[in-house]
Order: sequence, then structure tokens, then C-alpha cells
Amino acid sequence: MKIKMLYVVMAMPWPIFPRFLISILFPLLLILVLTPYYASAQESLSTAIAVGQKIPEVIRKAQMISISPYGEQIISLSDFRGKAIIIDFWASWCSPCLQNMPILDSLHRNNNADLQVIMMNASSSKDGYLKERKFIREYLLQHPAFITPIVLKNDVFRQYFGFTIVPHYVWIGADGILKAITDHTDLTSVNISRLISGEKMELTVKVK
Repeated sequence: MKIKMLYVVMAMPWPIFPRFLISILFPLLLILVLTPYYASAQESLSTAIAVGQKIPEVIRKAQMISISPYGEQIISLSDFRGKAIIIDFWASWCSPCLQNMPILDSLHRNNNADLQVIMMNASSSKDGYLKERKFIREYLLQHPAFITPIVLKNDVFRQYFGFTIVPHYVWIGADGILKAITDHTDLTSVNISRLISGEKMELTVKVK
């Protein structure tokens, strides 16, 4: 509607709508049309969480769908308050993601009292969403001892921890502070121990 209005103003005959008024009104109308898109982009940028910031309650309380071979369960980060947390964004077509899933599950199992790992599927399309749900169920049937929750895509988490490349690991301390965002190269037992103990971590920040 706004774009049509802009077109009508520009199309008016010169005698009816003097050129000097067009020169004044055109920039104003352009701002009016583009402001919602700019505001949307600014909102997206403002929601990103930087290393060192506390995880907001909107993320702690956001519901995730955890998949099992036989059903689904709703969980949230608030269920694991007091534990260090690693969120692993992954995809079934990502070889490093799949290679690290059993490693992460083992690290989770060995530190179960102090560490919670959540594997969040990164699929963005509806078709991919359905395929990944099927993949998760088949994967868990083949790995019956797997204890780590594998959850479906969550738009809220993607908004706050935006990325373009997987694997994408989000490291959250037991104090609720974002400690690091990394790729798979920093996923070691030493770094896990430092996360759990609250030691200072100097990991390479992943570039999207």
C-alpha cells in the first residue's frame, strides 16, 4: 500500500504537484516505506548475545521439542539451571557434526552432574524440518545408549545465536553467562572441564 502511494505521488502531473514539493516529499515517503524493514533488521541485530553477557530469560524459558524414537518431550534451558550448558547446532548433512555427536554425548555422560548438552537441529526449511525429525528418530534407534537431548529447530535460539555454518557450539556457564561460541575444533575434555569449573576460557570466537 505504501509503495503504491509512493508511485502515485511520483506519477502526478507537474502542474498539479510542483517539482519542489516532490523533492521534499519523496525522501519523506521513502523513509516511511523503508523504516519497518530497517527496524526489523535493527531488532535482529540487537537480540544477538555477545560473549560475556547473561543469557536472557526469553532464552532460558523458550520451549524446545526433544525427540525420542517413540515420542516428543518439551524441555527448556531453565530445566538445567545450575549446570554448564553446551548447545550444539548441527545438521544431518554436516560430517563434522555427525562425527562429534557421540563425542559430545560421551562428554555429557562423563560429566552428567555438572554439564548439560543439547543438540539442536539447524534445518531452516519445512521440508528439511520433517526430514531431520525422521533422521533423529532413526539415529537414536541405532544409538540406544544416547542420553543427550536432540531437539528440533527453534527460531528463538537461532535469532539469538545466529549462524550460517555448522557445527556451531554455544558455551554457557553454570552462572548463566555466555562463555564462548566456537566451531568443533575447541571441543575438548580440557575445555569442558574449564567450562564446568568456571575457569577463564580463551577460545577462538567462531565467525558465523
